[in-house]
Amino acid sequence: MKKEKNRTGKIRYILFLLRPYWKYGKGYMLTVLLMSILLQPAAAYLTARLPQRAIDAVMNDAPRREVVAVIVLFSLFIILVAALEKVIQMAYTQMTLVKISNRIKNDVNEQALRTDYKYYDQPDFFVKFTFAQETYPIHAQNVMMLLPDILRGIATMIAMITIIVSVGPVLLGITVFCVLLNALAGIPVIKPTADYNVSLTDAWRPLDYVSRMLLTKENAAELRSSGAGRKLLHTINAAMAKFQKVYKQYIIKVAPFYLLQGAISPVQAACILAYVIFFVIAGDKTQIGLYASLTIASTALADSLNDAAGSIMQLLQCIANGEKVAAFFEAESEIEPAREDALPAPDGSYDVEFQNVSFGYEASSFAIENLNLHIRPGQRIAIVGENGAGKTTLTKLLLRLYDVTDGAVLINGKNIKAFDVHQLRLRTGVVFQEIRILAMSLRDNLTAYHDVPDETLLEIMDRLELGNVLERANGSLDALVSREFTEDGVALSGGEAQKLMIARLLTGSFGLLILDEPSSALDPLAEARLTDILLDVSNTATTVMIAHRLSTVRNFDVIYHLENGKIIESGTHEALMAAKGKYYEMFRTQAENYQQ
Repeated sequence: MKKEKNRTGKIRYILFLLRPYWKYGKGYMLTVLLMSILLQPAAAYLTARLPQRAIDAVMNDAPRREVVAVIVLFSLFIILVAALEKVIQMAYTQMTLVKISNRIKNDVNEQALRTDYKYYDQPDFFVKFTFAQETYPIHAQNVMMLLPDILRGIATMIAMITIIVSVGPVLLGITVFCVLLNALAGIPVIKPTADYNVSLTDAWRPLDYVSRMLLTKENAAELRSSGAGRKLLHTINAAMAKFQKVYKQYIIKVAPFYLLQGAISPVQAACILAYVIFFVIAGDKTQIGLYASLTIASTALADSLNDAAGSIMQLLQCIANGEKVAAFFEAESEIEPAREDALPAPDGSYDVEFQNVSFGYEASSFAIENLNLHIRPGQRIAIVGENGAGKTTLTKLLLRLYDVTDGAVLINGKNIKAFDVHQLRLRTGVVFQEIRILAMSLRDNLTAYHDVPDETLLEIMDRLELGNVLERANGSLDALVSREFTEDGVALSGGEAQKLMIARLLTGSFGLLILDEPSSALDPLAEARLTDILLDVSNTATTVMIAHRLSTVRNFDVIYHLENGKIIESGTHEALMAAKGKYYEMFRTQAENYQQ
């Protein structure tokens, strides 16, 4: 009973791999199945029956014209089926397969955005993620190809067995000419196919880029903290349009040769039949029809049996692969999935409170224990401390990239878990210390949080002294940032990239701003000007600044000094300097370094 249940459980992985084809290509799936069950077996059946009918006509002393008519009628049907199959494959199947493969890759990327950030701390997750990205479309297509193969094999076996049981033994003629013709027809396709593969690699580069961006932990934080992740997925649509153009050019070059190859097999059968009838018939003519018919039927039956055995082995491999791919989709997430009962993100400045918060990373000794911190609406606070003190961890808890182990993070007096996490992040403007400019247009990079008119974007760029960037983009907000896809892309310096990240914060209002060393790539004078702009923006939002350069936070309302996950001192800059504690020592040391 247990073994039977286990087999039933394994079958679900076949259904898992077939699901995208049913979801994104029902028409294609039904077309392929109907052709496999009806047309292709019917063509095989007629191919086997044709010799007997034509030869029987000769045996009955029918006029040669009648014999030719039988051959032509049967052959036309067989050619029609073969041509129909080839046309569907060229004009429908290949493009559909690419479309569905693209959709499957997008499903993997969508799942990555829906998966909790904590999984990026687990090496095993990356193995599953990479395997799903690289192989899910391949394994799904393999199963989709196996299904009609199996059905076609079964139907063909039934048809051939019917012929063999009813009439007797078999024989098959020689096909050298058609084999050579098929090979010659393939030669003109070689170079266009090689060129096409090169062009295809270039067309697919944006898809690979999206995959890489979603695969890294740092980008995962960035893409979850704004709407940039959704905008990045739009890159796939542009790649698809480019592929369609390349594919159309390729098809125009090679379609005639592929159609010729598709017609060779039925022509081969007709030529062999004509040869047998007009040149080989001798002796007992009454057996020739059966002899030729059974030759084809027996060969088709053997091929079907071999294909069925091979398909079963491949199907077993597909089950194993499907199980591995499904493991990525089965990761349980508590934070990212949408909840119907979630509260909308509140308007206005946020009241933020860490209430007896404890948190620790897996496989790490670092921990925050019983931390309490209250930030009033509109207040500007700074968190300082040495590397590894827990400053960035607090920002990730505020973005709910992680959930606390104990205690609670409160927004306007309510547990952060009660809110729609995606809406809350769009109301939480963040600039990470590690710059993550995405290979999208200037406009998409600037509007990760809010869509605003181009005039507003141009004003923001001017305010942040990004005129040189716009000049290199020939004044176009549609210009791509970075040279990931094109040599015409706008390459940014570290300071320009950091300013572009900050520019997002000027596109609309936020309840909370999180600034993790936002000006680290700038010189002191540029940093001072940018700090003034940030302080101006922060007048409308509660602001948390993570700082290593203490000079940038002198005017903040409260400064908290963090050490080993605990607040060891807090107060205004003047109060902390007067206390002459560790903050005082850090500030004096930095001041001396600047003087030197």
